[in-house]
Amino acid sequence: MSKSEERRIRKEGKTQERLGTGRRRGVRRLARRWGLYTALGLLVAGGGALVVTQAVTAKVYPPSGMQDHVESYPPCRICGQPTDRPGILVQYNCASCPEVVAKLTRIVERYPRGVYLAPYPRMSPRIALTTFGRLETMEEVDEARIVAFIEKHL
Repeated sequence: MSKSEERRIRKEGKTQERLGTGRRRGVRRLARRWGLYTALGLLVAGGGALVVTQAVTAKVYPPSGMQDHVESYPPCRICGQPTDRPGILVQYNCASCPEVVAKLTRIVERYPRGVYLAPYPRMSPRIALTTFGRLETMEEVDEARIVAFIEKHL
C-alpha cells in the first residue's frame, strides 16, 4: 500500500471517529433536551394539579369588592337571608348557634345605619366582617375586634 493511500485511510478513520463522537454527543444532547422537556412537562402538570388542589381546598370568604354590588339599602338591618348590600356586613356561618347570632345582633343594633347582620352559609370562617376592600374573619365573637372594625370603617 502506498503512503498516500495510508494517509487517506488514516484521514478517513479520523473523520469516522469524529463523526461517531459527534453522533454520540448529539444523542446525549438530545437525551438531555428530552429529559429537560419531560421535567418541564411534569412541573407544569404538577403545578396544574397544585392549582386544582388549592381551588378545591381553598377557603371561601364573602365578597368585599364591587362585583354584584347593589346601590340600595336593604329593608332589614338584622337580616335572616344573605345580603350583598353596601356598608359594613357582619356575616356568620352557623346554622344552629343562636347565642352567636344574639351577641352579633346586640353589637349591630348599637349602630343606627350602615351596619348589617346577615348569614353567609357558603363561607369557611364562622364570622366575617366585610366592607369595600376589607375583610376580617374570626371563629368566635370578639366584641372588641368587631367594634374596632366597625368604628374604623364606618
